[in-house]
Amino acid sequence: MTQGKTRMPRRQKTNYDVKYELSDSEVLELYYSEPKLAVLMDMDVIRRVDQYLAVNLPQFITPKTHHLTRNGKRNLAACCIGVRYTSGKQQEKDCKIRCTLDLILNSSDFIETGKAAQGHQSDAETEDESDKIGSEIDRLNDILNNLPGSFSGTLRSHMKRKGYTEELLAQESWVSVSTIKQYRQKEDKEKTLRTVTALCIGMHLHPWLSEDLVSKAGVKVKRTKQDGAFRYLYTFHYKDSIEDCNIYLRKQGIPEFKLREKSA
Repeated sequence: MTQGKTRMPRRQKTNYDVKYELSDSEVLELYYSEPKLAVLMDMDVIRRVDQYLAVNLPQFITPKTHHLTRNGKRNLAACCIGVRYTSGKQQEKDCKIRCTLDLILNSSDFIETGKAAQGHQSDAETEDESDKIGSEIDRLNDILNNLPGSFSGTLRSHMKRKGYTEELLAQESWVSVSTIKQYRQKEDKEKTLRTVTALCIGMHLHPWLSEDLVSKAGVKVKRTKQDGAFRYLYTFHYKDSIEDCNIYLRKQGIPEFKLREKSA
């Protein structure tokens, strides 16, 4: 019998390991693959902070600096959205990302009660939360179902619905008045992801509406750093200003939006 410490077997990672620190591309993939999570993020129930998707409560996110609190860092499973890769390896081509949906259900309860959930939601709370999500989805679907099939028509519709003149939209989006005028009048006018993104942010369009406008522009979002950055902006920073978006682009080493941005 040998003396000394007993060597414990090394713990092997499994296919069920949960990852909480997420890249921009992973957050985007979750947003577009998990509708429930997307709605909760749009409602600010779940907020992106410090590379995490955290429940928007003071005990988890610092109110002034918007960072994860010490309590949050110690309890990631209790306050953050995690993901699993079905194959166990993110790099494998056939792997799929899966969200910890059980936490999302609790996240709604956090907002309803103003504190961490204890046990299950009551029937009344569940119905209340479902009504909020359902109303938001109905509102967006109603807008989408009544939009024209063309890019120009859809742009005009959004501008009218939100009260934007060409001059005001130019001011908010930094896209030139002449470009906006051509986009509104000429369907075959060349569009770029950069200018369409600027228009979406300038009008503060909901991400679902932005995706629709980008699609009608005939612009294919490529799997590049730059295109990913633009998609990230109109998905998660659509309530911000172009100036705020430029801070992100600058940090990513991507050319910033410029005043009187043109289509090409």
